[in-house]
Amino acid sequence: MTVSKKIKEHWDLVEKAKALAKESHEGLTDKYGNPYFEHLERVADRVRGMEFTCVGETSEIDLYVAAAYLHDIIEDTLVTEGDLRLEFRHDELIEAVKLLTRGEGVAYSDYVVSIKNSCFKSGAIARVVKLADLFDHLMGPTPCPESLVSRYEKSLYVLYGTK
Repeated sequence: MTVSKKIKEHWDLVEKAKALAKESHEGLTDKYGNPYFEHLERVADRVRGMEFTCVGETSEIDLYVAAAYLHDIIEDTLVTEGDLRLEFRHDELIEAVKLLTRGEGVAYSDYVVSIKNSCFKSGAIARVVKLADLFDHLMGPTPCPESLVSRYEKSLYVLYGTK
C-alpha cells in the first residue's frame, strides 16, 4: 500500500506541475506567437529523454519533469515562490525552480554559472532542466533569434562542462 501511495505522489507531482504551468501560462505566447505552454511541454519531453544520460537517479525523473514544467513560472507569471511552497511542499523542486528563475538585474552569465555551481540536488535538477531549455531554444520548432544564439551556445558549454 505504501508503494502505491508513493507512486501516486510522484504521478501527482508531474500532473500538478503540468496543470499549474498550463493554467498560469494561459494566453501567453513566445516570440513567434505560439502558445508558451508548448515550450514547457517540449522542455519536459527533452528532460524525459535525458533520463539515462543526465539524471543521477532515474527513479527521480518525475521531480525533474515537474521542474521542467515550472521552470519559467516565477519569472513569467503571477505565481510566487510562496505559492509553489503551498502547492507542492517539496523543497528540492522549489529550490530548483528558484535557481531557474533569473533575478531582476542579474547578468545572464552569472545566472547560468549559479546553476552550474550549485552543489545541491536542486542544482542538479536545475542544470538538466536548463540544458533542455537551451536545447529547445536552439533547436525548437522556430528559429532562435541570431542575437541569442551565441549566448545560448556559451551557456550550453558552461552547463555541460565539468566542474
